[in-house]
Amino acid sequence: MQASITTLAAALMGGIIISFAASWNACAQQPTIKRTDLATADQSATDVGTMWVGEIAPGGSTGRHTHPTPRFVYVVEGSVVLEMDGKPPRTFTVGEGFVESPGEVHNLRNASTTAPAKGIGFQVAPKGTPLQTTVP
Repeated sequence: MQASITTLAAALMGGIIISFAASWNACAQQPTIKRTDLATADQSATDVGTMWVGEIAPGGSTGRHTHPTPRFVYVVEGSVVLEMDGKPPRTFTVGEGFVESPGEVHNLRNASTTAPAKGIGFQVAPKGTPLQTTVP
């Protein structure tokens, strides 16, 4: 009996460690962003198109960042607030879309503290280029 409890505990700890390592957030709190890739199109010698669903947890945000190319987002659940440096915040709700322009520092946050927000995003970028860069 003791051996099976030890084995079960080891299996659970292994699962916890794997789950934690796969998390978007390296600290002990739950991640605020979940991204699920839907499709990738590598149809040229230089560029790759990527489409995904992004979910922002209640009260969560992306943190300040930039993109090397335009990023197109369509809100499918909840509402989000786009905070671009030097511009007033803009709220987008279900059925609305927006563009995050290249090089502009911004933060995208869930407008709700009780419900998740989801959007479908699309971006084409040069092969090997990060789709976004964190800004302090």
